[in-house]
Amino acid sequence: MKACGIIVEYNPFHNGHLLHINKTKELTNPDVLIACCSGNYVQRGEPSIINKFEKTKAALNAGIDLIVEIPYIYTIQNATVFGKTAVKILNDLKVESLVFGSETNNLDELSKIADLNINIDHLKEKLDKGLSYPKAYGLLTSFLYPNDMLAVSYLKALKDSNIKPYSIQRTNDYNSLDLDKIASAMAIRKALKEKKDIKDYCPINIENPIFIEDFYPYLRKCLITKHKDELKNIFLVNEGIENLLIKNAYNYNNYEDFINNSISKRYTKARINRISLNIMNNIKKEDVINLPNLNYIRVLGFNSKGQEYLKTLKNSDLNIITQFKNMPIEYKNIEWKINNLYSTYLNDGSEYIKNELKGPIII
Repeated sequence: MKACGIIVEYNPFHNGHLLHINKTKELTNPDVLIACCSGNYVQRGEPSIINKFEKTKAALNAGIDLIVEIPYIYTIQNATVFGKTAVKILNDLKVESLVFGSETNNLDELSKIADLNINIDHLKEKLDKGLSYPKAYGLLTSFLYPNDMLAVSYLKALKDSNIKPYSIQRTNDYNSLDLDKIASAMAIRKALKEKKDIKDYCPINIENPIFIEDFYPYLRKCLITKHKDELKNIFLVNEGIENLLIKNAYNYNNYEDFINNSISKRYTKARINRISLNIMNNIKKEDVINLPNLNYIRVLGFNSKGQEYLKTLKNSDLNIITQFKNMPIEYKNIEWKINNLYSTYLNDGSEYIKNELKGPIII
């Protein structure tokens, strides 16, 4: 069976994602389409507006055959780590192609950037400071869009695989707040906050969406009550950032003021959010240092095609997990904490935890 992969977050699933799925099938004509998806938290360091099982249902109903999860600890890191991990999972699943969206949709130029010895995660900060890379500057200044940056991270990771990349044109502005037929996830999240009807922009019904602002009272409590030395041991906390976060937790009653006074050229909004998630989830540096290499793939859901494809992998060395209890203990400990926190913001949190312990969604 010929497999194609996509890397997604579905925060939330919308018309643009449906277009991505359909275009992917047109481009690659796969026997099975596999989505590698972040779970209850997304790469930008926020809780997912809908939980991972709702994402899974939406993906399967839209034509995905198999959906697998990117573990939390790799989701809430920079583009390089996120991209490398997602590509590893798809490579382990033996996909032949990867299709991603791009603002510029120029695979040749994106590949040239991927070939350069450049840390793309801090590229924008360095260019903002007036620093340039003589060989690359002409290319880089026009390739700073979010999906292009992720595309470069995927292309860098693909160098160690036989997966063929395909790029498709992103049809809307990532930062646009306009509600068009193909609206951005950001515009849809804003509309949901404002209690607007989004049925023309999302093929799914979203009830009781979760926002990062909902977490702020708990984050504030953690920052005010934890000892400074304890905060220093939290994963991604470094360079004394805990001092600024503690000060701002005391000074500001709402998330918007807290984040606006915490970000800088050195610490982007996404970076502060990732740190904040680790503080709330009590993810310590030693927890991450002691993690074994990623040696399992957790299946969130599949249809008959996906199930057939999984059977073709049965005799391989892959550790394919369909039950939470079978996850490697070091990863299971982290996933249990982060999903329990997330569940407390759901109306049916106890039911969600039951789903976490069940097997994958099958349609």
